[in-house]
Amino acid sequence: MKLLLLFTCVVAISLVCCETNQRIINVNDNLSKHGLKVKEIIHNHDKPNVLEAHTKKFKGEALAYVTPWNNRGYDVVKEFKGKFDYVSPVWYYIQRRSPMQFDFDGEHDVDQGWMKEVKDEATNMGKILPRFQLRGWTGEDLRVFVGSAEESNVLANEINEQVKKYKFDGVVIECGYPAFFQRFLADLSLLLHKEGRQLIVVLPSIMNEDHKQYMKPEIFETMSKYVDRFSVMTYDFSSHDPSGGPNAPIEWIMDNIEYLTNEKNRHQLLVGLNMYAMSYLHTRAPEPLVLKTVVDKLIDQPTEYDELLEDENQLIASEEELNWDKEHQEAWFIDIDEDGIRQGTVWTPTYRSIRNRLRLAEDYNVGIALWEVGQGLDYFYDLF
Repeated sequence: MKLLLLFTCVVAISLVCCETNQRIINVNDNLSKHGLKVKEIIHNHDKPNVLEAHTKKFKGEALAYVTPWNNRGYDVVKEFKGKFDYVSPVWYYIQRRSPMQFDFDGEHDVDQGWMKEVKDEATNMGKILPRFQLRGWTGEDLRVFVGSAEESNVLANEINEQVKKYKFDGVVIECGYPAFFQRFLADLSLLLHKEGRQLIVVLPSIMNEDHKQYMKPEIFETMSKYVDRFSVMTYDFSSHDPSGGPNAPIEWIMDNIEYLTNEKNRHQLLVGLNMYAMSYLHTRAPEPLVLKTVVDKLIDQPTEYDELLEDENQLIASEEELNWDKEHQEAWFIDIDEDGIRQGTVWTPTYRSIRNRLRLAEDYNVGIALWEVGQGLDYFYDLF
């Protein structure tokens, strides 16, 4: 009996040690809740809570976008399987070649083995809805297509053939301002719903008063009758401004929710959350950054050294924090290279900013859409 007790204790200690090696600081601990200390971001970003990697915490629906050009996303949706209701691999691009003729590019990216690993048949989580985007259409293409019931029906059927061929759970459609494509979307919805599949439509965010004429609440209400979910791109708020600014001001997100939806259809909205940062410098165009690059920049930032401390202790001793914009609920820092030259102002999502937006989404009873999960930091997914 004593040997059994000793063995049990040794196993328990071993498990604790293994977990400690995987996770130096638990992001749910009081030490890390602030989420802005540079040393904690550096130490924690790649140490998610593996014990809850498949446990969903966010109360609403979550859509994870995955892109072929960022393979990390393919692994993220497997490693955190169970947290995402929908997974949308960005596979398909549609061109209008001539009247009644459409070219589909991207079918070669379809990976059925990966699809089986991602979807959980028991819980119906991880439903696969590839994104289909209209690309390279001229003004004349759009004018003819929008005015042609026959062309709308042809394209809807061709998309549905891809869905049936690969047994997708539905599709995500990105077509600019969807108010102009209601006939096509209604046709596609009818075909998908016959087979129990879903339609998600991408919406541009409302940036200014001019945008409101292209997506009025009345149009959203009408489309909500045949569109299952809407994925609104509430990010890139400052990407048009060389001087930079927040990617997704929290008040602006609220404005989009309140303008587009009402109490009855609000649950159909998936609010976009950016998993990337933006770097701004007046001498170049705004530059998107994957967050692993942001971590590398934080590691390389010059610090003030204390001569009494060993070099390896400098980072640990540092209490440096990212700057926090209280109004917009977003973090930023000045990127300085090793020669002391300013490389830009970086606005970045953090554990804190994402947590606050998830709380907002739950308060409004809306879901979320992550663009895109391969660009984020692993410990972010503890929140979902």
